[in-house]
Amino acid sequence: MTAVVAVAAATAGGGVVAAQAAAAGCGVTYSVTSQWQGGFTANVNVTNLGDAVSSWTLNWEFVAGQRVTQAWSATVTHSGNQATARNASFNGAIATGATVSFGFNGSWNGSNPAPGGFTLNGTACTGSPTSSPTSSSTSSSTSSPTTSPTTSPTSTPPADNPAWGRSLPPADAATGMSYDLITSGAGYSPRGGECAVEVHARYWVYGPDGKVYPTWHPPRDPSGCAFGHEHGDDPRTSDLFTTAKWPPFGYTSEVMMSANPGGVHRHEDHVGHKVLAVNNSNVVQGDNGTSFFPPQGSTIAVCDVLLKFHQGTHSTDAFTNNVHELIYHNRCSHNDNGQISEARFAGLIPNGRPGGFSATDCPGPNFTGRFTSVGQAVPADSPSDTRSLGRLITAADCVQAIREGKTHYEVIQGKEVPFDTNDLHEFWFSDFSVSTSQLSFTISPLFYVLNPSRYYDASAPNRLARQVDLCYDNIRGDYCDQVRRITQQTGQRVAWDDPRSPFKGTLREFRPGGFTVRNSGPTTVYTDVYGRNASTTPFNGSIQQHFSGNHAPVNMFVRGATRDYAANAADQIHAPN
Repeated sequence: MTAVVAVAAATAGGGVVAAQAAAAGCGVTYSVTSQWQGGFTANVNVTNLGDAVSSWTLNWEFVAGQRVTQAWSATVTHSGNQATARNASFNGAIATGATVSFGFNGSWNGSNPAPGGFTLNGTACTGSPTSSPTSSSTSSSTSSPTTSPTTSPTSTPPADNPAWGRSLPPADAATGMSYDLITSGAGYSPRGGECAVEVHARYWVYGPDGKVYPTWHPPRDPSGCAFGHEHGDDPRTSDLFTTAKWPPFGYTSEVMMSANPGGVHRHEDHVGHKVLAVNNSNVVQGDNGTSFFPPQGSTIAVCDVLLKFHQGTHSTDAFTNNVHELIYHNRCSHNDNGQISEARFAGLIPNGRPGGFSATDCPGPNFTGRFTSVGQAVPADSPSDTRSLGRLITAADCVQAIREGKTHYEVIQGKEVPFDTNDLHEFWFSDFSVSTSQLSFTISPLFYVLNPSRYYDASAPNRLARQVDLCYDNIRGDYCDQVRRITQQTGQRVAWDDPRSPFKGTLREFRPGGFTVRNSGPTTVYTDVYGRNASTTPFNGSIQQHFSGNHAPVNMFVRGATRDYAANAADQIHAPN
C-alpha cells in the first residue's frame, strides 16, 4: 500500500515549494496557511498507514533555521534544526488509515522553505509519489504564500454535533483557528481545579465551512468542574435554535483568514463570545430605545432573537479595534397582517470608528464630542460606523469625577446622584446595514456591560487599568464596598481576576435594538465578512446570509434582556471573561 506525502511551504519570496514522496508507515501533509515578514502559520496532517498506535512522535528538519513559537494539538520542541512534535492528551491514538492534525506558529529569517525528513515514531515517511512537482514560484509578493484562498464549500457540511460536550471531533476533521487555540491552551488556560483543556475541547460545532469551531458551553461541565468564564444564554432555550443551531465562535475571522491568507488577521479571545436568547419579545409602537423604560403603546410585532456577539471587557482589544463578530438570528411576526420577517446574518460589524473609542456618560454627558485616539486598528481596513455612538468606554476622567463627588441624573431614582463605581461601565452601539437594489436590512444593537474589569488610563502600562484596584483607594460605590468587606474579613487583597471580584463583565444589558428587513429578491444573499459586496452568488471569502420578508416600512425596536451571568457563585466565574 502506498500513500502520498506532500510538503508545501511558502518561500520568503512568496512562492510555494512542494515535494512529494510515499512510504509504507505514514503520510504527512505540511502547508503554510498564512505568512508575514518573519513569521508564519502552518498546519500538519499525519496519516498512519501502518499498525494502529496509541501515541505518536513526529520528527522533521527545518532546513533554513525556522523555529516553532507556538503549537496547538501537539507539543513541539527543538534540538538545533530538528523539530519534534508529540501528541496532545486527546489525539494520541491513530488507527490504521486515520489522520491526526496539529498546527503551529513559527518564525523565519531570510527564507521559509519546506521542511524535510519527516518520521513518525521513527519510521521515515518516504514512498513512491503519485505525482512529482518539485517547485513552483510565480508570486512576486514578499509577504504571502501563493496557496489558493478557500472558497465557499461545494458540499453541505454536517448540520449539527450530536456529541456536543461529550467527545472530541473526529481525528480527521478540519479545525478552525479558534478551535486550535483552545486545544493548544492559548485560548483557554485553566487554573488549578478548573476543567481541563480536553474537557473544554468537547464543546464544539461544525461551521458552515465544515470546520470545527468552539461554541457555547455552560459555566460548569456535568462532571462538576468549572470553566471560570461564561458565554451568556444557553442557545437551546431559544425558539430559533432548531434553525440557528450552535453558534460557531470565530467563524467570520476564519473566513477572512482563508480569503486573504497573507493578510493581517485578528482572532478574538474565546471568553468574549456572549449569547443572548429572547423569545416572544413585544415590539411597542413608537419605541425607539432612547428611554430607559419602554413607552406605553400597542404591540406591533412579536420577535424571537438569538444572537452571539463578541464583547470582552477585560483586555486592551476594544481600545483600538472596532469590528467584532456578530452571529444574528431574528424572526418577527407582524401583528397587522401576520407577515414574518426573518434575518440570519454572520459578520464582523463595526462599533464606531477604528483606532479609538468615545466617552461614556461619566463624567459627561458628551457622547459625540470626545473621541480618544489610541492607535492602529486590526485589521487596518476595518470599516467605520459613524451613524451610531460606537464604543463608549470608561476612562480615567470618570474615576476623577467619582473622586471629586460630581453628580449626574439617575433615571431610575429620578434625581441627581454622585458618580460611583456603578458608573464604570461600557456601552457598545452599532448601526449596521446590508443593501442591494432589492434588499434593505438594518440593525442597531446596544450591548451594555455594567461591571467590566478594565478602564482606560493613558498613564498605565498598556493603557489598561483595573477597576478593583480603585477599591483600595477609598473610591465610592457598592462594588468597592463588597471588595473592601472581603479584605476586612480575610485580610486578602482582591485581585482583578479573583472570582470574588464583582468586576468581571457578567452583568449585561443586551438590546437587539432597531431591526428592519425588506427583501423582494432571493432570500439567500452572499456578503464579505463586513457585510459588503452583497451578491446572489457565492464568491471567494463570502458568507451565506438569509433575509426574508417584505413588510411595509415600520420602526421596530427589540428590547432584549438584562441579566447577571454570575448569579450562581458556585460557577466560580472570574475575569478574564
